[in-house]
Amino acid sequence: MRIGKVSEIYHISADNLYYYINYGLLVPPRPKGQYVFDQATLKDLEWILELKELDFSLREIHIILSLKRVSGFADPQDLTELKEIYSSKRDLCLKELERKKEIIQKLDNKIQELDTLASSPAVKTGVPISMLSLLCCPCCKKELSMTDVEMNQRYLSKGTLTCSCGYHARIRHGILMTPNKNQNLQDAPDLTRELYKDLPPDLISLFQRSYNHMLESMEETGLHKKVICETYINAWFFIHNHLEYLPQDSKYIIIDKYPETLLMYKGLIEKQNPGLEILYLADSSTDFPLKPGCIDIHLDFFAVNEHNFYHHTFLYDKLYPYLAPHADLIGTYFYFQHAPKSMKLLLSQYPEAYSRNFDLDYFRSSLKNGGYELIQEEDCGCTTDSGANLGFGFHVKGEKMHLLPYHGRKCT
Repeated sequence: MRIGKVSEIYHISADNLYYYINYGLLVPPRPKGQYVFDQATLKDLEWILELKELDFSLREIHIILSLKRVSGFADPQDLTELKEIYSSKRDLCLKELERKKEIIQKLDNKIQELDTLASSPAVKTGVPISMLSLLCCPCCKKELSMTDVEMNQRYLSKGTLTCSCGYHARIRHGILMTPNKNQNLQDAPDLTRELYKDLPPDLISLFQRSYNHMLESMEETGLHKKVICETYINAWFFIHNHLEYLPQDSKYIIIDKYPETLLMYKGLIEKQNPGLEILYLADSSTDFPLKPGCIDIHLDFFAVNEHNFYHHTFLYDKLYPYLAPHADLIGTYFYFQHAPKSMKLLLSQYPEAYSRNFDLDYFRSSLKNGGYELIQEEDCGCTTDSGANLGFGFHVKGEKMHLLPYHGRKCT
């Protein structure tokens, strides 16, 4: 019988048959240069398939076949050795079975923990009363008045904030919503976290290296009793991925142009119940109802880049009034290394984007000219393929995109 016929009858590929031949498991006759499977070879093949079903490796099968080929099992010592091989495999299977039972029990426990977590009620939060002292009218800097308030001892879930100058904002679902609503049509709230899907492993590794650098800078700076702010979270949200590193004696301001995104993340954070004092602020501008100099640390993971998708201004120029003297800037800047095709595609997809977005020289010079010093930076490397990802759909494969973790500081 030729190999093609053997492959068809025994449902094994010809490549595997040739592999068994080259390995020495099968030794078929080869008249006229072509392998022919005689009855003896077919019996060897059937035994090989049977031993594979018993979980023997090819090396172990080769040893068993060698015992048969040496003596045909006429020697009782060979039969004893074969019995020992079978017994060893059986003992190994029993040990593996016990190990699998232990693994199954541990997996059952983890599944139960996840079910408990999923079914546990979220701790509803709102605008922390402790954060009201940070608010003021963005137009005239006066204190805001509040009416129609719904609250408990710690949070406001509903209310209206007004100023004598005519400014007004409202609290809904525990989120402070300003009149500055998003008017841009090139973006949409990422409520299903599509930006986080389909990222290639090497880009995720770059993310993690950047996270590590940012966490180191945060530890060196000190986070206790600070006001910490993160903006543009619809793109990427550093705080949400690192809640376990954040102390409860600090205050947190989370800003995005989409109330829907804030509400989604608010629900996720409430489910994790970190007990943090968080002000969720929905505002599409950079004219926030915050007192000057109230922010001690600004966290940026793609926020500077995201700002330049829709503005020709530098984000930290806009945030300057809200940053305390010597406030720390901890973030990661994304930049291209000679990527004309990517920039052309970006500008076509985002007509309002600044042409110097993803430009390292622009980032460095803007920090310096804006009254900041760059204390530390470290290039984490680059990727030439961001995958079929919604967040980096403008990145042309083959062009280099770098991630630069940085630590800056306001000079005065």
